[in-house]
Amino acid sequence: MNGKFIDLHVHTDFSDGFDTISEVINKAIKNNVGVLSLTEHYNLSSYKIACEIAGDDITIIPGIEIGADMSKYIKEDNRKHVCHILGYFVSKDICKLLDMYELERYACTNKTISLLNRQGINITLEDVIENARDKKSIGRFDIAITLKKLGYAKSSQEAYGKYLDHGGKSYVQRKKLTPIQLVKKIREFGGVPVLAHPKSLRFDKKNEEVFIKKLVKYGLCGIEVYNPNNGTKTREELLELCDKYDLVPTVGSDYHGGKRKPVIEIGLGIGNNLNISDMSILEKLEEKKAKIDSKLKKNQ
Repeated sequence: MNGKFIDLHVHTDFSDGFDTISEVINKAIKNNVGVLSLTEHYNLSSYKIACEIAGDDITIIPGIEIGADMSKYIKEDNRKHVCHILGYFVSKDICKLLDMYELERYACTNKTISLLNRQGINITLEDVIENARDKKSIGRFDIAITLKKLGYAKSSQEAYGKYLDHGGKSYVQRKKLTPIQLVKKIREFGGVPVLAHPKSLRFDKKNEEVFIKKLVKYGLCGIEVYNPNNGTKTREELLELCDKYDLVPTVGSDYHGGKRKPVIEIGLGIGNNLNISDMSILEKLEEKKAKIDSKLKKNQ
């Protein structure tokens, strides 16, 4: 494992990524990655398959990424503020929470299709199911794929941006837990909650610390410090917060594949600005996990 890179935030086509699990594993091996976490949105389905494919070549850490509702924290222009929490080592019981999210996702899909129909776009739920990457879990990007295939956009990315993203005429806001509620829930299910891509919070430095301090109070365990979109100054500021609040500074490329620009590579980031091989990150996450498990056991 010595000298190999860590990447704890990667997506496959089991959520909104473009690569198969096999393609992701092969790219990770090629990029000298030794520890990998497939943090699919709202599901754990890729974990066992990834372990089987990776074998002894890569250590696969169970992970998941879940979005939170920021409207309570941002009074103006809240559509631009995004809070995603990564949960590492969560138990299967988190499916109780995911089922709630899935029901809301289904309702939003139907609402979105209805809004598209009102705009003269001839699309049905059956069309979306036919083109969905995962028939059991249909989301906005599956609608975007369908819109592209039906000729309403040149690409699924164009369809998403034109119709389905924040501010679009067919955008439907899903009901989600608040960041505090989500951190607490992840811990209840044995997971280690980590704040993903903190720049997406869009806070200034002062309010960012206030927000993170509040999450720490309810059990936040880490911050994704080493992200391709975090420059040197941002990383230094986040490392200071990690030291101050006893948080684990994690590493994640947020790899999705496809033709996104700038190009992000697993383990390497953008233009090799990641390349993190500090295995103490994993050790610290495991220590947090042990403390969470011990507390859960005492409360049983």
